[in-house]
Amino acid sequence: MNLSAFLRRIALVLLAVFLLPAGNGIAAPNLRVLTSFLPIYLFTKNVVGNAPGVQVDMMLPASLGCPHDYSLTPADMKKIAAADLFVVNGLGMEEFIGAPVRKANPKVVVIESGAGVVPIRATSRDGHGEVNPHSWVSPKNAILQVRAIEKALSAASPGNKARFRTNADGYVKRLEALAAEFDAASKRFRNRNIVTFHNVFDYLARDLGLAVVGEIETVPGQEPSAGEIRKLIGVIRTNRAAAVFGEPQYPEKLAAMIGREAGVPVRVLDPVATGPTAPTTYEDVMRGNLRALREALGR
Repeated sequence: MNLSAFLRRIALVLLAVFLLPAGNGIAAPNLRVLTSFLPIYLFTKNVVGNAPGVQVDMMLPASLGCPHDYSLTPADMKKIAAADLFVVNGLGMEEFIGAPVRKANPKVVVIESGAGVVPIRATSRDGHGEVNPHSWVSPKNAILQVRAIEKALSAASPGNKARFRTNADGYVKRLEALAAEFDAASKRFRNRNIVTFHNVFDYLARDLGLAVVGEIETVPGQEPSAGEIRKLIGVIRTNRAAAVFGEPQYPEKLAAMIGREAGVPVRVLDPVATGPTAPTTYEDVMRGNLRALREALGR
């Protein structure tokens, strides 16, 4: 190779390097979407799919669970500061979405995906304020939340509107099939009175015509006293509840003891607040819940 050809090749290599975008050749996303916790991440990620230029992150670890009374950390504030959209459940679940979020990023658009859900108002056994915030633990509500997320994403990234619609349509179709499975199974439930660990499953109970006659913990993280346990056992017996349902995020010892003393079976229902971030996690976990309900209530 002569000298002039060698110099031309060097010049082409340098030009190619110069033209590469910053960040090791990876272009920065056009839309940064932050989600509050696992179920909202799952809904949002399914709508976004592989849409170009859209980055979806989850603020809280997938192992945290429901963010009741959660306080933002400096690391959380940095994530919010870098986001264009902040997708949350709403209905009072994320109490930090007011002033703390505005302080971190006055320009971020907060999307409350559960705003369109018909709320269940608090009762005397509800420790979460005026509205039960656990809307997502219902495939029918999940569909509403997915559509709200699709609408928000389409407004923020019009160029991806068709892709978001296609992805959302596909996901909603799967959720509709899931909801139909629950509806079909509920027609065969012989006993509709249940006890849950928290008030997490009230929306699912409403869908299926179940009555949650008691809860083990009326305040998350606060174990019941001996007197409260005796009272709950009496409630189970009086209402002839079919089963006590624990949650995988909490030790099974307490639920097992209550079920044993009351003489009813104990099963597990998972609120999909923790777990893997795979696209089908919500459906997989909810089908596990359906199996548990069939075992305890079916005939």
